[in-house]
Amino acid sequence: MFCVPGNVLAQVPAERFCVRGEALKLAAVAPRTWVAGAVLPELAAYTHGKVPAPDAFDASSLVVRKGDVRLVEGKDYLVDKDWGTLGLGPDSRVTAEDTVTVDYCYSLRRVDSRIRLADGREETRMGKSHLTRPEPPELREGEGRLSNLYVPYFSDGKNVDEFPVEEGPEKAVTGTTKGLIPKTLEKLRAGRAVRIVAWGDSVTEGGDASSPAHQYQAVFGEMLRRQFPKAPVEMITAAVGGSNSRQWLYSEKYKFPIAEAAARLQWGRVEAAKPDLVTVEFVNDAGLKTDEVEQVYGEILRRVRGLGAELILITPHFTRMPMMGFDTLRDKDQRPYVLALREFALRHHIALADASARWEHLWKEGIPYITLLNNGINHPDDRGHLLFAEELMKCFE
Repeated sequence: MFCVPGNVLAQVPAERFCVRGEALKLAAVAPRTWVAGAVLPELAAYTHGKVPAPDAFDASSLVVRKGDVRLVEGKDYLVDKDWGTLGLGPDSRVTAEDTVTVDYCYSLRRVDSRIRLADGREETRMGKSHLTRPEPPELREGEGRLSNLYVPYFSDGKNVDEFPVEEGPEKAVTGTTKGLIPKTLEKLRAGRAVRIVAWGDSVTEGGDASSPAHQYQAVFGEMLRRQFPKAPVEMITAAVGGSNSRQWLYSEKYKFPIAEAAARLQWGRVEAAKPDLVTVEFVNDAGLKTDEVEQVYGEILRRVRGLGAELILITPHFTRMPMMGFDTLRDKDQRPYVLALREFALRHHIALADASARWEHLWKEGIPYITLLNNGINHPDDRGHLLFAEELMKCFE
C-alpha cells in the first residue's frame, strides 16, 4: 500500500493498462456512445459486460487487425473515441461475422486519502483503483479521514482534486418532507400491512446494484421493517430500464422502442398492485421542461390518488458531468426538472425524497460523486442506492 508521511499531495499516477490481441467482432452499426457499437471486452468486464467507461479509453492506442492485416479507421472500422465502442466502416474488408483482434490502452481512476493516524501524525494512503467506482482506503482504529484525493483517468499524479471532509452526511440540507404520508404512517404505527410500489426506470429496476438486496427499494423496505417491526411491509417493483414516466402514462403516444419491454411498460401494473404508497423515481424524466413537469406529474398525482394511495416523489441522483451540465464535481443541481419537481411537491403538498440534494452534498463529505456511478454514466452503485433509501426514510420520521 502506498503511504506518504505528512501533508503531501503528490500522488502515484493513475494506473494504465494495455491490452494486446483481444478478440472482437465489430458491430454492424456505427458506434455511438454506449448505445451502439461493439464494446471492448476488458473494459466491459468492470461493469459486468454492459458498457465501457467514458473517457477511460486511449483512442490513440487503438490498433485493429484481421489476421496480419492492419485495418484502417474510417474505412474498415469506425470508433467512438470517447467510449471505445467500434463498428464496421463504410468500405470495410471485414464483416460483422469476422473476428478481428484489437490492441488498446485504458486507464483507471483512484481515490486516495489524507489520514490522521491514531498517534496524531498524518499520511497519504492510496485507495484501490477501479474503472468507474474506486473507493478510498479503509481507516484503521483511531484514525480519521482529513480529505480524499481524486486521481482521474490518465493522471500523472500531479493533477489531483482534493476533497476535504468538511461535514458529515447528517449535515446535508435537503428538501425531503416529513409527515405528508399520514395514512401510510398510521398503518405502520398500528402494525397493519402496507404495500408499497416502487415505480421507475432502470435505477428502480436494479440500476447496477450488486444484488437485489442492495437495490434502494429493498434497502428501504428493510429499514421500514426495522423501524416498524410489527407492520408487514410488502415492496413491489414496477420498473423498466430506459423508460420515462410519459411512456407509462401514455404508452400509445410515447412508444418504447423495444417491444418486449414495451409490453411491461403499462400503468396497469401499478394499478393492479393496489398500493398504499407509490414512490416515483425517473432520472429519465430529467429532460422534462418546467411546464411539462406540471402536466405529467399532475397526471401521476391524479392517478395515484385515484387508487386511494399516497405518493412520494424522488428527485434523481447525479449522472455523469456532461449530462448534468457541470463544470466541476462541486456544482449545484440546476436541472429544470429537479427544480420543478421540488416546486410541484411543495405546491401540491406531496411527500418528497430529495435524493438530488443529498448527492449535491457529497463533495462536502469528501466524496467525488462520480465515483458512485457503477457504469460511469447514470447507474448508482450500492452506496448510491443506499442514499435513496436513507432519504426515503426521512419521510417516515
